[in-house]
Amino acid sequence: MESEVAASQRKQTHDSSPLKRPKRNSCRIFSIFFHPSSDVTALGGAEKRFIETLKFYCKQQDLQITVLESAPGLLREKEFHCQIHRLAASYRGKGWLTSYVGWLLWAIRAVVGTPILARRSESNIMLVPNNTIPNLVAGSIVSRILKLRMCVIAHHIDVPTFTSPKQPEPAYYTCYRSIGYSKPVSLTKTIGTHLTLMLLRRADTIITVSNCTAKALANSGVTSSRIHVNGNAIHTELLSSRTKRLENRIYDGVFVGRISKEKGVFDLLRLWRQVVRVRKKAKLLIIGNGLELHHVNQRIITLGLENRIFVRNGCSDQELHRLLDKSKAFIFPSVFEGWGIAVAEALSHGLPVVAYDIPAIREIFGECKSVFLVPTKNLASLTSTVLDLLETTKEEFSKLSQDSIQFAKQFSWERIANKDIESLKSLQN
Repeated sequence: MESEVAASQRKQTHDSSPLKRPKRNSCRIFSIFFHPSSDVTALGGAEKRFIETLKFYCKQQDLQITVLESAPGLLREKEFHCQIHRLAASYRGKGWLTSYVGWLLWAIRAVVGTPILARRSESNIMLVPNNTIPNLVAGSIVSRILKLRMCVIAHHIDVPTFTSPKQPEPAYYTCYRSIGYSKPVSLTKTIGTHLTLMLLRRADTIITVSNCTAKALANSGVTSSRIHVNGNAIHTELLSSRTKRLENRIYDGVFVGRISKEKGVFDLLRLWRQVVRVRKKAKLLIIGNGLELHHVNQRIITLGLENRIFVRNGCSDQELHRLLDKSKAFIFPSVFEGWGIAVAEALSHGLPVVAYDIPAIREIFGECKSVFLVPTKNLASLTSTVLDLLETTKEEFSKLSQDSIQFAKQFSWERIANKDIESLKSLQN
């Protein structure tokens, strides 16, 4: 493995600035950044957050940053003034269980090779940018070996919210089964959730994106004083130029996100079957990728909705913006969220949003007049709300669009990155 890491350094290390020995009083950060390949899942909110905030981290003179990233990489070398090393996955699965095996194998390889890179960069802080198992396992072990302070960015924790406030929350296994996962996958995800919480309890600092995630961590035994709620953001530079008109909208509904059961994609298909019974020509666009993509395409055929539901399994940012601008409403029946970047991006394009009333979405977007929350897993309420929204006049749509764009203006990557930097520097005290 040592020779492999050396080869990785020679071939896959990138730095747009001359290599400098780290200053002794600087905050020297090593980050392990695992992300699934694009054929497994679409780019998630946690990955987007790290990519965007890292741009601001790299501008700080007193931060020295080294990143070990899974290959193929997401970090474009010209945008980041830091050391980037890449480690390819040696095994790639085709289903949930086999994918988990591949991710754990990558974590093991990262554990073997990372200490060499971390010592060479003289790092004193381990930054884990996502609370997924490969990142957490590798980051936790290496930080213990090298005695580094560890900061984890917890984007979300699966919190069951399908019952009424008077009923106890179901166990994780029961929750995963109710979403539609098989017994083996539900058991594996349950074990993974408990392992995640165990490792998070060992972190020196945890950055969360919402108060509901912070509460879930505190309820799971994480000391509240170690939790920093720093928030999330989207790009807002083009807000003023985005169209607010209803004309030329091809798609009546649009969904963007990972194609998985917890994102509510199968609820989305059932919803649209009801919608086209009332509005026969209504079109739904699904944008994303994931391990359930094949099953979604099969289900669309089974329901006879090939000409009413269209699936784009991934697209460029430019194409995504164009497609959002051609849609009337954003529909987001997700049951697990830590913040909801997809919702914020839809708002920035002037779209009204219909979503399940889960804690994170209610916390971040509940005050927005163009966001309509419906009871979780209530298909009748979801359908009636979407149909009502599609009946809006041009004038009503314009008002909703203005509300959406105005609400989205508050989110700023620079502000979020500065909060993160303060949290990271606090580990040196």
